[in-house]
Amino acid sequence: MIKKKLLLSAAAVSLIIVIALLLFFSLKRHETANLNLMSVPKVFVYPENAEAQFNRLVEENGLEDMFIKERGNIYYPREKWSGRIKYSGVSYQGLFAVRDSAVIFKLKKLDAAALSFSLFNPQNSRLFYLVTVKTGNKKINLYKGFFDKEVLFSKTVDLKSQFDREVELIFETKGKGVGAWINPRLVKPKKHPRVIVVIVLDTLRYDHTSLYGYSRATTPVLERLSQEAVVFRNAYTTTSWTLPAHVSLFSGKNLDEHGVVTPNDRISTEYPLIAEIFQREGYVTAAFTGGGFIDDSYGFARGFQVYSNTPGRAFSMNSAERVFNHFKNYINGFRGNDVFVFLHTYQMHAPYKAPRKYIAQISQDVHTNLKGVRNFIREKHEYYKTIDAKDRQLLIDLYDAGILYADRMLVGNVVRFLKGKGLYRDAMIVVLSDHGEEFYDHHSWEHGHTLYKELIKIPLLVKYPQNRKKGEETALASITDIPAIILEESGVPYDEMIFRNEVGQTNRVLPVLLPLSPIIRQFPAKISLVGRNHHFIFNVIDKQMLAFFNPPPPQVRMQEIELYDSSDYLEKVNVYMRRRRIADRFGKHMAKYLQRFKGVKMKTFKGSKELQERLKSLGYLGN
Repeated sequence: MIKKKLLLSAAAVSLIIVIALLLFFSLKRHETANLNLMSVPKVFVYPENAEAQFNRLVEENGLEDMFIKERGNIYYPREKWSGRIKYSGVSYQGLFAVRDSAVIFKLKKLDAAALSFSLFNPQNSRLFYLVTVKTGNKKINLYKGFFDKEVLFSKTVDLKSQFDREVELIFETKGKGVGAWINPRLVKPKKHPRVIVVIVLDTLRYDHTSLYGYSRATTPVLERLSQEAVVFRNAYTTTSWTLPAHVSLFSGKNLDEHGVVTPNDRISTEYPLIAEIFQREGYVTAAFTGGGFIDDSYGFARGFQVYSNTPGRAFSMNSAERVFNHFKNYINGFRGNDVFVFLHTYQMHAPYKAPRKYIAQISQDVHTNLKGVRNFIREKHEYYKTIDAKDRQLLIDLYDAGILYADRMLVGNVVRFLKGKGLYRDAMIVVLSDHGEEFYDHHSWEHGHTLYKELIKIPLLVKYPQNRKKGEETALASITDIPAIILEESGVPYDEMIFRNEVGQTNRVLPVLLPLSPIIRQFPAKISLVGRNHHFIFNVIDKQMLAFFNPPPPQVRMQEIELYDSSDYLEKVNVYMRRRRIADRFGKHMAKYLQRFKGVKMKTFKGSKELQERLKSLGYLGN
């Protein structure tokens, strides 16, 4: 009896300890005050005719491309006077201003060290900008400035007085014209800020990294970083081109869920993006990218206070280094703040430009005057044309040089910077690619046209804060798992039904889709399913469309159904005829997957009726 009581007491004590720990960590998740004023409630005090006045001035002065109204979404309902300011290739989050307008932030207390904000005053505007803090009947002026020319001006105001009771922080605009308050935020440095950096090395093929066993030492930085990180050995993207793959990365959704499948589609406001979650929690959020298919105009800027399209652009010899420099300069201004940053470079993208120093490290035989070799595909629709082995190797050498350069000048510099600032130990660093690249492995070039392994299997490495997790993850993983992986580790509250981490799920099958090629619409649509032991591909072939190409695709590319064993590393042996039962199981899974597209709002998904009929003829669909 005594023994039983002791056991019950021990169980009760254990339960109390567990509850206490849960309460502690729950409180810890919410301990950070929201320092980002863009994501707190506001009161807009604007003249009755302000909207008509604003619209007229924007149109008269040709400012439509600078003042962009944001559409609301379930996390951030649209506020009438909030939007994006687009200036010199950078999209900023801001509050639009007209004369005699005011934005009031009602705060429970004001105990920050400083107030930081920027102003945008366009040409032909003559405006006074005033910031005051009001408590009771007392009003304190924090800033006053006048501008009569085009300028983007940043200011940090030291808050000498601390207020432990309710205050109003007031941003007023007077004068003539339109302007904007950009990214107002309170500055309250933390001793151990949380830093999250997501780096996408666009077009990086997993099997051209020494991290994944490539014979050339193309990624020595990633190899060193892997000693303190988790390396995902079986990670896949959701398609083989940039736009929809990045929507999957930002939203945690497959193509059938997010609906962005063509170059004309935009990100829906019916679901949140990961940056919005971090912004809501007071993080500094910034992105430095190469634009193109991840330009802010597609909707990627949502949740980012700063979204730059220029530093990582394609065709730049030093794209990777430019991205790092923008990151460094920006983050230096936010020491002590929680930070979520997205970095992206096209350094590995065709036409495969890299500094000569790095080309020489890859091969002494490479010459850089390869315009003819680089451009022959795009100029003549010769996507299926072979070239001699020497020229093919030259392209691979240039591609590998870009990998080496990005590894050192972007990933390596980020790691060194964080270590130098004392931020590395507590930082979370995620490095991945959105898709790979083909060098005639399956009789074609570049990407966005097939769903073979060289295009859809991606490198993925996650360095956790304080190295809490290390080693290898061999389970199937998707680019859609990444938002949940990051959010889980950060401790910020989020909806687990929206962002899901399904790594390790039993019998998982990953859908990969290419309904329309971004390169040229005559490429066949493709559906791919990746299982643990097999890779299934269904090709929607239209022979009239294939006649567009010169030369036409080889006969091997005319197979409608393909099935590859996972041990077939190069995916050269189609075992469909020998393993029909396995293929049929994948086919039925594919039919269910495609049914979900009926409820997805997309601007373009050609051939769906034809595809449904073909699936029926194959026995994959009933009615």
